[in-house]
Amino acid sequence: MNLRRWLVVLSFWALILSIQNASAAPTIDDPATVTKALYQSVLHDMGFTPDTVKASRPWLTPDLYSRLWKKVNQPVPKGDAPDIEGDVFLNAQDVPDKFEVGHATIDQDKAKVDVTLHWSKEKRHYTVLLKQVGGAWKVYDVNYGGKDGSLTDLLK
Repeated sequence: MNLRRWLVVLSFWALILSIQNASAAPTIDDPATVTKALYQSVLHDMGFTPDTVKASRPWLTPDLYSRLWKKVNQPVPKGDAPDIEGDVFLNAQDVPDKFEVGHATIDQDKAKVDVTLHWSKEKRHYTVLLKQVGGAWKVYDVNYGGKDGSLTDLLK
């Protein structure tokens, strides 16, 4: 009987510790965490190629991924440059020196996360737009600010 009681107490404490550890860790369900993961991936594999689009898939809505996939595979007439040069999430051809992800503003099933990109002589502020898809936060657009429009504008 003592062994059984000991095992119950030990199991109880193991459960308590696992719940505490799970609640302390950031979850992928957080829009800021999703945004940070996307931008870390982009900085690791910058550009607009089929491989970079595939790499970003885990953080994108199916619609945005489909539109990016269609655009990246669009044929380019011989002698012409592609419509998009550089990276679509950075809206740039050069890798920034660093980036900062702000806190998420959540409104029901949509969220906004501010991102600041830093180059040696330039700083840009973007707003990443996310929505819930199947219980997870996914990026559906990036607002580049001002006259630069958005990622979905670029894909038209």
